[in-house]
Amino acid sequence: MPAVAGFADAFGDAHPRRLSGRAPLRIGLLVPQSGPIGLFGPSSINCATMAAAEINDRGGILGQRVMLVIRDSGGTAGEIVSEAERMIAGERVQAVVGSHISTNRLALVDAIGGRIPYVYTTLYEGGQYSFGVFVCGETPEQQVRPLIHWLSRNRNARRWYMIGNDYVFPRASIAQAKRYISEIQGSVVGEEYVPFFMEDFHANIDRIAASKADAVLIYLIGEDSIAFNRQFAARGLDLAMLRAAPVLCENTLLGIGAESTRNLYSATGFTDSMKTGSAGAFRDDYRRFFGSSAPIPNRFGVSCYEGLHLLAALAERAQSMNLFKLQSASDGTALRGPRGDCMMTSNHLSTPVHIAKAAGMDFCPVANIGTVAPPAPKTAIWYPKDGGAA
Repeated sequence: MPAVAGFADAFGDAHPRRLSGRAPLRIGLLVPQSGPIGLFGPSSINCATMAAAEINDRGGILGQRVMLVIRDSGGTAGEIVSEAERMIAGERVQAVVGSHISTNRLALVDAIGGRIPYVYTTLYEGGQYSFGVFVCGETPEQQVRPLIHWLSRNRNARRWYMIGNDYVFPRASIAQAKRYISEIQGSVVGEEYVPFFMEDFHANIDRIAASKADAVLIYLIGEDSIAFNRQFAARGLDLAMLRAAPVLCENTLLGIGAESTRNLYSATGFTDSMKTGSAGAFRDDYRRFFGSSAPIPNRFGVSCYEGLHLLAALAERAQSMNLFKLQSASDGTALRGPRGDCMMTSNHLSTPVHIAKAAGMDFCPVANIGTVAPPAPKTAIWYPKDGGAA
């Protein structure tokens, strides 16, 4: 693979280091290659690989070359915990970075949280304020609230129907979305949850049609989102109702098909068609690195890219990979990535947010919301009583 200097200055004003002769810093990359969000795997692996190359071109992390140990995060919670334990004990990984469904994140936090740094990269339902767990992705406060408010002001969306997969991420996110709908004096006219890998959504769509909703908030993941949106459009509801899909990305749009994406919106910090300087520079680097036929660098891949650069930035600021020192240095850590300038507070990144509308198989930003800070925790992040080992 070619060397890539990269545009993202994850180290702030620090000067590039020389790689030392020490053994590589082994980082576990847990990304979906199967399961409900397996279609996001190729972009995630590519983006993480490019980030590791950029970090190594700058002298690694504190002089140590980064080596990725890549494993599938698409299995059950028990399987991913077993995989992480093998990576720590047998493959000597010193940090874990990855994108996976929230059920697996919660299991990993219980299993490895507080032992090694864990960077969770993708958007999620919020509320994970744990020692040594650093979050890149948008929370509902940063993403869904601006989306609901914008659609209310600009598309008169007042009556909302909710549908999602039946697990913690959709349920917790929709619970928060109801508050945002009350802020616009809107109403919820229906709510339902379905298992993974649904093939027939016609009964659900019948109920949505009967509800006379203005908009549908869709928390369906991967293949389920593709099947639902195809059937929704085939019914002709794409002309009469708006769709707001926080989890959507270009890979999902390719599956849905250009003819089925009318009136389909999301909120995000990055799309492959975004015209900002940071997004364009990343996109150009990605094409040079992998070629024009590479998988589209979607929001899930970009989150893995930023997750590795965030780990490097934390280590540079702390001048250590010690978990206590990383946690102590985390507030105020700055990151310039594909989304733009972000800053960490309470183990979460602030992020620029854009409203994006599907245009065929692209996501085109239609409004710039600005940088949105993460919500503050209700209680302080727990620290080990001994202050951490040196």
